[in-house]
Formats: sequence, C-alpha cells, structure tokens
Amino acid sequence: MNNHSGATAQQNQPENFLLFDRLNLPVKDPEWIFDDLWAAGTIGLFTGDGGIGKSHWSLQLIVAIASGASIDGTCFVSSKPRPVVYISQEDDGEFVRGELSCQFPNLINQPDIAKRIRIISTAIQGPNLFLSDKTHCLGMANNLPHDSVFVLDSFSNFLTSNEIDNTALLQNEFANLRTLMKARRASPLLIHHRPKQNAQTGQQSASRGATAIPQSCRFHIMLERKPSGVGVSLSFEKVSRGAKPDSLTLIFDPQRKLFVPEDLDPYVGLFKVGDQFTLTDFMQRLGKDPNDKKEQKRALDIIAQRCARNGGWFEKVVVGKKGQPGIWERKK
Repeated sequence: MNNHSGATAQQNQPENFLLFDRLNLPVKDPEWIFDDLWAAGTIGLFTGDGGIGKSHWSLQLIVAIASGASIDGTCFVSSKPRPVVYISQEDDGEFVRGELSCQFPNLINQPDIAKRIRIISTAIQGPNLFLSDKTHCLGMANNLPHDSVFVLDSFSNFLTSNEIDNTALLQNEFANLRTLMKARRASPLLIHHRPKQNAQTGQQSASRGATAIPQSCRFHIMLERKPSGVGVSLSFEKVSRGAKPDSLTLIFDPQRKLFVPEDLDPYVGLFKVGDQFTLTDFMQRLGKDPNDKKEQKRALDIIAQRCARNGGWFEKVVVGKKGQPGIWERKK
C-alpha cells in the first residue's frame, strides 16, 4: 500500500486513542468558520420565515467567509478565508450573481475573493440534486475544494424524505451529507424554511421538521420578523462553544440589498434625533433626484420600513395636504 492509500485508510477510521498516551499533549483549538460560533467540520443551520431575506443574509455570510473578514457591527468574524460553494435549487445563477454584485460591487476589484466563490444552480438548468442519491452527492463533492464551506439553499429541496418525521430515509440523507463532508473536509450551511405559526397555539418552532435537523447541527441561527415591524431579529439558537450571543436587530438596505445592524443603518444616520425632514430633504441627502418618481417610491419604502409605531426611528408628524409635503421626525 502506498503512502496516499495508507493516509486515506486512516482517515476512514474513527479517532481511537488511549487517553494516557495524550495526557501531556496540549489540547488543539478547533478550526473555526466563524470564531467561537461555528466550528469547521460541523453542520451549520440557518432558518427563517419565508420571504424574510434568508438568501440575502446567506450571501453576506459567504462573502465574509471567502474574504476572511467580519460583518461590521456583529459577532460574525471569519479569521481564515475559505472557498465557498453556493448551491441553490431556488434561485438561478444569474440572479445570485446579480445580488452579490449589488451587495459587494468591489468584488470586481477583488479577484482573490471572487475566485473563492462558486455558484451552482439547478433552478432553471440541470436536474434537481438529492442527498438520497449517492451519484448526486459525488457530483457535489467533485465541486467542493478541501476545507471549503458549501451552502444548500434551500435544504428541503435536497431531501426526498418527509422532513417532518425523523424517518430512516432522513437519517440516511444526513449520513450521506456527513460522508460528503468528510470526503472534502467541508462544512455545510443548510438554509431551511421556518414553519408557519400554529393558528391554535400561536407558537412557532425554530425549524421545520423533526428535531433530527437542528440536533444534527452545531451552529444554528434564525431570522424572524420583529413584533414592532421594524427590522428583523437574528437570534443564535445554538453555537459551537460558549454562551449564545444576544440577538441582533438588522435593517434591510434595499439599495444595496443587504442587512445592516440597526446602529449602522445609513438612512437613520442621515438625521439627528429631533430633526424633521420632507421626502425631498431625504432624497437630497441620499444624492437622489427628488423628481425621479421611481426613486421617490424607493425612498418612501425606506422611510416606511423605519417608521413603524413601536420601536421605529422615524415618525410622520405632518400629513401632506393640498400640495404640501409630508414631514417626518427622527424620534430616537
């Protein structure tokens, strides 16, 4: 047997050692995808309500991973740049590329980062990929660089099992996922829809399906709408080590198509607390033409998203009548 075959055979065996033989050795720190949150080689899970923007936040995460960077104003820190493969069975490749270009226009000048991101989509081309099919798993593995992160969006589309029940088929699909992970030393991030609220109990679970899905993961974050209607809440349901960080309030920037922490929201920062402004004032500070109808609509949407009754930054204090402009005020 050559050395390569011997190394492969050893990798296919479980760790097995006598504690006594290693008592004097220092304990190795785990490798991290996100420092102190998500350990490399383990499954990550991202759940959220339908239409809330999971894909947008997922793209922000993969760029941080590919860059070896942090997401400003959050505890997401990726100290080591890694290759990322984004496999979507919902959005076509051109859509994903367009969203990334809008979120991070500087990628065109950062070829080292762009070369670490691969996009695979079956939305309009090619057969659906299933974890129950070992040929499909092999095809995915062939596109995964070693030590990479791969995103499955959305996870339900990769399953042939009934995800509501912890069936033998679901267990087999997870077994195939783990085999794929070990073959490439890769870490999956599963994008999974959160179930709708129960009409009778008013309760809503963190993830759809049996507990097998979240229990199989070492890192689990969830995006949900805030009761106030202002922004969304990103909570940490499970982290690989230590205490869970506090939840974050994120605000969507429709122009850049990304989420930002509320403290870094560029639109709220246009005004000081107590400042009053009209739509024209708002657009001029954004550097937009106040007479552009399309830009007017976008600006009104931005203001409305930050103007909910409970917890909003803006409040309409004068309703425009007879050609007079409406007036808003920054309250906090």
